Formats: sequence, structure tokens, C-alpha cells
Amino acid sequence: MSRKNKVKTEDEMMYSDEMRLEAKYSSYNKRSSNKNQVKDAKGTFRRFILLLKPYSVSVIFVLICSIGVTLVDVVSPDFMANVIDTLQTSIENFANNGTPISFGSVAQKGTVWYELFLIGLLYVGQSILTFLQQFVGAGISQKLVFNLRKDANEKLSRVPLSYFDNNTKGEIISKVVNDIDNVSGSLQSTFISVITAAIKVVGSLYMMLRTGNFVMTLVAIILVPVSGLLSYKVSRISKKWFKKYWASMGALTGHVEEMFTGHNIVRIFNHEKQSIKEFKEINYNLKHNSFVANMISGILNPVLTLISNVNYVLLCIFGGCYYIGTWFLSGRKIPVGNRMGLGSIQAFLSYSSNFSSPILSISSMINSIQSSLASAERVFALLDEKEMSKDDTTNDNKENLNSEVKFENVSFRYLPDKPLIENFNLTAEPGETVAIVGPTGAGKTTIVNLLMRFYEVDSGAILLDGVDIRTMSRDKLRENFGMVLQDTWLFKGTIKENISYGCDGATDEQIIEAAKVANIHDYIMTMKKGYDTEITEDGTNLSQGQRQLITIARAVLRNPKVLILDEATSSVDTRTEILIQEAMDKLMENRTAFVIAHRLTTIKNADKIIVMRKGRIVETGNHESLMKENGFYASLYNSQYTGGIPEDAE
Repeated sequence: MSRKNKVKTEDEMMYSDEMRLEAKYSSYNKRSSNKNQVKDAKGTFRRFILLLKPYSVSVIFVLICSIGVTLVDVVSPDFMANVIDTLQTSIENFANNGTPISFGSVAQKGTVWYELFLIGLLYVGQSILTFLQQFVGAGISQKLVFNLRKDANEKLSRVPLSYFDNNTKGEIISKVVNDIDNVSGSLQSTFISVITAAIKVVGSLYMMLRTGNFVMTLVAIILVPVSGLLSYKVSRISKKWFKKYWASMGALTGHVEEMFTGHNIVRIFNHEKQSIKEFKEINYNLKHNSFVANMISGILNPVLTLISNVNYVLLCIFGGCYYIGTWFLSGRKIPVGNRMGLGSIQAFLSYSSNFSSPILSISSMINSIQSSLASAERVFALLDEKEMSKDDTTNDNKENLNSEVKFENVSFRYLPDKPLIENFNLTAEPGETVAIVGPTGAGKTTIVNLLMRFYEVDSGAILLDGVDIRTMSRDKLRENFGMVLQDTWLFKGTIKENISYGCDGATDEQIIEAAKVANIHDYIMTMKKGYDTEITEDGTNLSQGQRQLITIARAVLRNPKVLILDEATSSVDTRTEILIQEAMDKLMENRTAFVIAHRLTTIKNADKIIVMRKGRIVETGNHESLMKENGFYASLYNSQYTGGIPEDAE
């Protein structure tokens, strides 16, 4: 193949990919148009404005500064008109009579130097007011965003676990970071601009009317209705696309977070190409939505600029007519009293420019406002999410709990039309170890979620020492529990900080003792900094088994009344499993313990084994009695050695 043909083929392939992506996301955007449609733009704007209420004093100060800054722009052409008219008179006197041109003095009113001195003072004052305006405005913006982000973070602590199940981490991060940042930037840049623009338009209109030349004033304001209509039409369309843009940004953030968090898995399964392909598709969607949103908003600027230029030319023609005293086409004379000098014409053109410039900048303002409203709507959607039911603290002060746990006719469904737990009954006596086994999807982990009140039961009740756990605050309830999960999670910080997580005030001796019980102390002491060793994000500088041992030490330090182990030894080798099992046996002494296990050899010594299937208990007993029954448990147990799977297992 020739180089020319090769290049052509590559170009065709690139074009083909581009067309494929465009076709794919054209249909995607059609399908998601209803989802991304603005629900209540006016309501979002009103709510956005109400956020400024706590800063009303600062907002009023910014308004005063904005009025001062704008008034300088509005009145300065009047002073310049006096300068030009004075110079014109002096030049005409010199040409006609030979009278020397005089600029006068700063102290002499009506002279050139006096007018220039006043103009200088105005511009110095304007600079000071502009600085104060920007400084205070930035403070308002940052305080508002600080509170927004604080409210969002607090909201995430109150939403039910189902919210995190139904939304990707990237989407949530994008709302808390990207969308709020966009609100901040738009507020800081647009808030002052909108105020200044409104004052400048009103002030300039007043100054034009003050000249008494209503014909030129009418020509100048023709721009307003045309600009208003165009802006209204464009804003309705662009808001929808900005909403899509920020939704795409959330999808991209989620994809990047997922791919880089699980980069080892991506590489192990040779998923790099597919990951890159997915990234390109999401990135293309982001580019497409951004391009359309900004293109639609950008249409305003050239159109309004054209209208403004035509308007300016007309004003120059009319101004020329008023200066020479003759209408341009008809040749009719203009009364002397209605004629205008050069200074007055220059001032009027400045008024017209001040009047039209804010309207011309409306395209960029609309772009920014629509983008910020789209982001604000997404943030408000988070803040409006349904929260967990309010805590009932009736039994928060109950003392001497003996850790008896009882499920009474408990029913629960994640989805209304898909039953999971139905009429579930179980009693765990104080100090009893209860193992919960069953096929995947049987409802084992759901039982733990209900016990910890990550989800609320649909009916029935869960009792802790005869007390309905719904009559205890979630914090108080969870103080009685310790959990070791299959998926370890460590935070960036030292080993000491990770072991003592959630146990404020724990001493070094207590931390070391917990590590010894979990059989991780000896390994920690082999590290250069010991317990002060920094753990990287997600604990990637430790092995999976070491991370699990640290989480077990965390549970030991908590000294809970009820212990929950969800496949706590599934990620460690056989030798470490034996060490952990010994530690767990010590930890479970005189404590009620729930053990979720897939490796059934780990729960042979449990006091009670609950065999679950499709949300129901199908068998109960200890290991020996269940094996003698030769039922579902026996078939599950034997399958781990024979390699067979029970015929009636899910």
C-alpha cells in the first residue's frame, strides 16, 4: 500500500469513527433530552438569589460601589463634552479673531484644566470603588460556595444508602466539586456584571433623554427589543444543552475515577483498549454538548454586534445632520436651537455606547448564567434528595445492654415489585455466634444492612435487648456494633490513625493491644516508622491480608457488644486465616456475633447456623446437626470439596 493510500485510509477511519460517535450520541441526546430538560429555571433562579440573603449587607455595599462605578461612566462624557466644546470655541476664536487659545487653570470653573481635573478625580474614585466592588463580591461568592459545599457534604451524610447505590461516585463528586465550582466562578464574574449592566443602561438612557434629543435617543434604544427577544430565545435553548454538558462532565468524572481506582483490574483483564474506547465516547459526548451549548450562546454576540454597528452608523449620520443643521436626504434645515455641538455629539455617542455595551455583552452573560443555573439545579437536586427518616432517641439512654438481637417478622424489598426478605424471624442470644450462609443473592448481607439501619425494614421489627432499634438514634445504635467487611477500606494516614478510626481518645497502649489481638503487631514493628507508617490512598502499600488485619484491629479496639463479620477472612492466605480465626475466637467471647461466610469451614464452630435461600430461613442448627440432615446446607458444604453445585441452588 502506498503512503498516500495509507494516509487516506487512516483519514477515512478517523472520519468513520467521528461519524459513528456523532450518530451514537445524536440518538443518545434524543433519548436523554427529557432527562436533561430544565424542570424549573425560574424556581432555580429564585432559589439561587435567596442564597444571597445572609449576605444582604455585603450585597448592598457591592450595589453602592457598582452604582458609583457606573455613574462615572455615565457622567464622564458630559465633562468631556465641556472640554471639547471649550476647545472648539477657543479654536474658532483663534481662527476668526486671532485670540490665543487658553486652557485656563484648575481653580477656574469652566476651563479645560478644571474639567480635566474633575475627570481625573472621577476616574481615581472609580478605580477605588472597582477594587472594593471586586473584593467584597469575591468574598460573597466564596462564602456562598463554602456554605453550599458544606450543605452538600452534610446532606450526603443524611441520605440513605440507596442514594449511593443508584449514583456513581464520579457523579456525586462532580456535583460537589465541578458544579459548585462553576456556580462560584459564574457568581463572581456575572453577579457584578449584571448589576453594573443594569445601572449603566438606566443611567445612560437618562443622560440621553436629558439632552432633549428624542430622535437620536429613539434610534439608540431600537437595539433593546431586538436584543431582548433574541436573548430570550437563545437562553431557552442553551440552558438545556448546558444541563447536558454538566451531566456529561459527571459521567466523565465517574469513568476516570472508576478506571484509575481499579487500574490493576483493568490491566489484568486487558481492558485498556475498551476503557480508552469508553473514555473517547464519553469525552466525545462532553465535547459535543459543550460545543452545541457554547455555539448557541455564541450566536448572540455577532448578531448583536452587527445590530450595534448599524445603530452606531445611524447615530453618526443623525449627529452629523444636527451639527451641520441640515437633514441628510431632504436638505431641510434644522432649527438652531435643536442643533448640537461636537462635544454634545461625542457625549451622546458615549452615552449610546454605554447603553449598548451591556446589551452586547449579554451573550457572554447568558452563557455564564445558563451554565451556572444548570450547575445550581444539579446541586439543588442533591440538596433536595430524600433523607433518612428522622432519628427517634427515645431509648438512647438505655444502659446495660446484653446484646440479644431478635428479628420479628421482618420484610424488606429493595424494589417494590421484587420481594427479598419476607417474614424473617431470628433470635441471637447474648454471647451466641450466629453464622448466616446461603447462595449469592439469598439476602445475607441485607440482614446486616437492616441490622445497622443502612436500610429501614418495610414491616416487622428488629430488637436489641427488647428495644426496637428504630427508637434509637443511628449513632447510638452503631456504637454497639463492630464490623469487619470483606472489602477492606483504609484511609490515607498512619497505621495508628487507621486502627483508632472512630475511637477518639484511644491510647497508644490500647492501639498496640488491639493490633496484637489481630496478629498484625509484629509486622507493624518490622516497618521503619512502626505505627506512624503512612498508608497510601486505599492502602496500596500493604498487602490485602495486611489491610484486612488492620481493619480487624480497628474492630477489636472498638470493643463492641455485637460483632459482624462479613467474609472477614476471605482475602487472606490459609496461615493468616488461622491467626485471624484465633483472634476472632477471642474477640467473640461473651459477644453476640453474626458471621456471614461462603467458606463454610470457617463457621463449623458457630453456635447456630442459619441457612438462607431467597430471603427465607430454610434450615437452622449447628454444623453437625445440619450435616446429619443431609439437606441444603450439606449439599452446599459438600460442593466446596467435590466441586459440584446443588441442583436447587440459585
